[in-house]
Amino acid sequence: MEPLEKIALKLGHRKQEFFHFFKHYDATLSHLRSEKISFLEIGIGGSKDPKDGGHSLKIWSEYFSKASLYALDLYYKDLKLNSRIKIFQGSQIDKKVLDNIHNVSGDFDIIIDDGSHKNSHQIETFKILFPKLKSGGYYFIEDVQTSYYLSDGGDGFYLNNKKTAINFFKTMIDRIHQVEHENPYSKPDYYSKNITEIIFVPNLIIIKKNENKSKSHILINNQKPIKGQSLLTLRKILKILKYNFHYIRSKIYYLIDYFKI
Repeated sequence: MEPLEKIALKLGHRKQEFFHFFKHYDATLSHLRSEKISFLEIGIGGSKDPKDGGHSLKIWSEYFSKASLYALDLYYKDLKLNSRIKIFQGSQIDKKVLDNIHNVSGDFDIIIDDGSHKNSHQIETFKILFPKLKSGGYYFIEDVQTSYYLSDGGDGFYLNNKKTAINFFKTMIDRIHQVEHENPYSKPDYYSKNITEIIFVPNLIIIKKNENKSKSHILINNQKPIKGQSLLTLRKILKILKYNFHYIRSKIYYLIDYFKI
């Protein structure tokens, strides 16, 4: 089978920043090429021109020869594409629009966000669509360099700005390690239960959805067990006091971070 880059060149695709992603897409998705998958791409290209865009969809439809492909663009598109491709119009953060696509497609195997690249959109779209991704599926966010562009809601000055997409997805690193948090107040959320891999490469984030079955070999219920029986009651009390101190400390730090924004 031809690699993604060769297919793109054959079809006349010249978007250089997309070529940077090819090796990562090939490495991650090549095992699905002959499968009957459901694929969603957000952002078709061509801006407001109804006859322009869809170049990457042509590439993906050849790469995934048996896939059902769905696409969403903010603008109306009237493109002559493969019969396996269905195009929808609407905003990528409109839950009704995304639910409507999902009602037609069912759960997705692959989702690629190549839409507005605005930080708030990348985050909100993920929150809506990730639950609609199949277990074993992949979610890609392209062009995340906008996390550093002020015009897109990014911040190249205060790099801990919690409103940027990159910082939002950095929290997934902590979430997939939730069982290793020495913190009795830490509780698993949907993401910590359903993400097993997150990969950051320049301008691209890759997330693998699967049941996270990891267990700690050190902690029990997010606490380090007390060894030995000597002064056990006192040591239990001291441990509770220690955890409460760190809990309060963390809340103060969260408050400081909030006001930094």
